[in-house]
Amino acid sequence: MIDTICFRAFQKRKMVGDATSTQVLRDLEISLRTNHIEWVREFLDDRNQGLDHLVEYLSFRLIMMRHEQRLTESRSSSEERLAGGAGPASSPTHNGYLRPALEMIDSPGVKRRSKHVAKLNMGEAKDDIHVCIMCLRAIMNNKVTHQSTPITWYGFNMVIQHREAINCIALSLMHKSLRTKALVLELLAAICLVKGGHEIILCAFDNFKEVCHEKRRFHTLMEYFINYELFHIEFMVACMQFVNIVVHSVEDMNFRVHLQYEFTKLGLDDYLEKLRLTESEELQIQISAYLDNVFDVAALMEDSETKTAALEKVAELDDELGHAHDRLAELERESLYKLAELETELTTLRSERDELQENRRQVDEEVNTLRRAVMQQQQESQNRQSMLESKIMELETLTRTLPRGATGWDQGTTRGTLADWGVSGDY
Repeated sequence: MIDTICFRAFQKRKMVGDATSTQVLRDLEISLRTNHIEWVREFLDDRNQGLDHLVEYLSFRLIMMRHEQRLTESRSSSEERLAGGAGPASSPTHNGYLRPALEMIDSPGVKRRSKHVAKLNMGEAKDDIHVCIMCLRAIMNNKVTHQSTPITWYGFNMVIQHREAINCIALSLMHKSLRTKALVLELLAAICLVKGGHEIILCAFDNFKEVCHEKRRFHTLMEYFINYELFHIEFMVACMQFVNIVVHSVEDMNFRVHLQYEFTKLGLDDYLEKLRLTESEELQIQISAYLDNVFDVAALMEDSETKTAALEKVAELDDELGHAHDRLAELERESLYKLAELETELTTLRSERDELQENRRQVDEEVNTLRRAVMQQQQESQNRQSMLESKIMELETLTRTLPRGATGWDQGTTRGTLADWGVSGDY
């Protein structure tokens, strides 16, 4: 078994010749960036598992880099204690978080790895880590295009689904090079912008906090940003852009305020007030973007109280409006009932009016009929009276013309004649 492993290692060394691990990684980065997409897919497929091997190697180099950094810090701390005449101190700290004791770092496993690395033709850990990040960037930038389908970010999807890859990218912030930190932050910001990427990035920084023994999440990042040894504009812009995306790409306002509070507790707000005078336009844009979108929690609380009072007032007005609607509905019902009664009375009165008009018409007809009868009788009486008067005048004329001896006979005759006319003869 050991012979087989040694033979494979010998074959690999024979293939790469005298090239260091850094040079091999650089060649890989160029191939990932320039070769056809099919070559990249073959590198990443299940048979070759290129991404797994790359992440595994990056993880290994990160462990070695942290080991070297802690050894350097431990030696510096020991020299300072010896120079100052101080006694043994507790575990050293760096950037505000506790470092494990040197005995824990200098474990047998780490020693074996260090000896193994010394035998191999490997470059500097910091160089290998930087080029590994560049390889991951090249993988993430690879995309598949078809005429009938939209662009598919093949490599990007593989990286964000590889949790260990994201954790290694985040842990690469421990790299001393600010240029490497800026590159790391650019990749993390890109991942944070995709669907589900925000949660992935927060989990990666939770892992960073656990591995590096941070007191607060993002503490190391803010230490690099605020307490820098060298002002590196590319890193400052990338860091500020990353913070903007982490805080302001969240839709949930409560969670957004929580993230904002995390950075506030790490001193970001106070430091940004000092950075406002910076001459870098790019940094100014990122600072303005953050400050313009910051939630004023005090104002939000005041608005919340105002909103609560307003909602109570609205509820009160709604109750009053409900009572008013009920009263209005009751008045409408009463009005409709009264209107129905009045319409009924009106119908009755109209019927009575029509009946009275009909009775009046009948009475008028009877009166007219009686008037015509009376007038007819009066006309007949007048005619009869006129006739009698003319007859009487004829008789008187006749009487005057008769002789005196014929008076008796004439009177009898006259009465008979008057009786025939229907008039009394006693006159």
